[in-house]
Amino acid sequence: MNWGTKIFLSLAVFMLCIVGAGLYMVSHNSDSLEEDDYYEQGLNYDQAYEKKQNVLNMKETPTIELRKDTLYIHFVSKVNRGKLLFRKPSDNTLDKELPFQTTGNLFTLPISSFDKGMWNLYVDWESAGKDFLFEEHILF
Repeated sequence: MNWGTKIFLSLAVFMLCIVGAGLYMVSHNSDSLEEDDYYEQGLNYDQAYEKKQNVLNMKETPTIELRKDTLYIHFVSKVNRGKLLFRKPSDNTLDKELPFQTTGNLFTLPISSFDKGMWNLYVDWESAGKDFLFEEHILF
């Protein structure tokens, strides 16, 4: 086999590898940076912005505290009802949504069943007829 044939075969193998990698990337569409319901979130952005502004304007910012295997959320108001949304940036299959209701300022949640790592916590609640949304990045 002469050197011309070797160059041709090397280029052919290289091109096949590039085409194979391209086909693999197209067939395994797993873009974890994009939300599944991004269109609905875009339409509801004004509502979320208003809820975040309510937290700032009414000074209703909750305090998030992590001690051992328990998450403590200290609210300003006593009566609160809403949901906690835990999103794991590295694996969206681990996302959890939990409803909650308090009659005092403190809500506790055991987190021993959660995977270790970075989580985005969204607290979406209603208190005294107003809606609020607060987000925090936490590390378990």
